[in-house]
Amino acid sequence: MSDLKELAKNPAKLGEWPAIPKLVEIGLFGAHNGQMGGALALFQGLLQASPELIPAKLGMAFIDLVTNQFDKAEAAIREVLTKKPDHPEALALLGLDLALSGRQEEAEPILVEVAKGSGAAAELARFLLTGQ
Repeated sequence: MSDLKELAKNPAKLGEWPAIPKLVEIGLFGAHNGQMGGALALFQGLLQASPELIPAKLGMAFIDLVTNQFDKAEAAIREVLTKKPDHPEALALLGLDLALSGRQEEAEPILVEVAKGSGAAAELARFLLTGQ
């Protein structure tokens, strides 16, 4: 769906819009580089238009992670996992959250499972497990 007018008429289709992955990437890049206000506004806007948009929910959880709000991040990630229990990015973020909050024993089995896959989530899991 490339027509913005059509998207404006039906915001529930936002998740199908091809630009969503790039917008999420921009938000994550901003959060990673300390631009929390811009990243937060982007993810909040996406969620306002489409409240169930998983990439935006995970983006908000990432902001919570980088601001050391581990309990809040964990709650958001687990909410995603109740709907999509095998979501690799959510599982990788949960493993990261648990590791950063000092719960390595809980993080390790999650990360080991994610590391068996492919893609960015698996790469993150392997890095967290091995440091490489």
